[in-house]
Amino acid sequence: MQTIFLTKLTKQGTSLGVIIPVNILNALHWERGDILVFGFSGVDQIFLKRITDLELEKLKPQIIT
Repeated sequence: MQTIFLTKLTKQGTSLGVIIPVNILNALHWERGDILVFGFSGVDQIFLKRITDLELEKLKPQIIT
């Protein structure tokens, strides 16, 4: 059985945010300052993935001279 959590969108400065329970972050070994990518897939679905500095460099556009 999968555990689910309920949360609401909250105001975060000029943006909106969600709170992810710390026990989920601990289980994933995610910490403050980790680099995350996110996007949407289908109706009412988003994905969130932690990436490394190396993966981030691969995502950055390459400068051709």
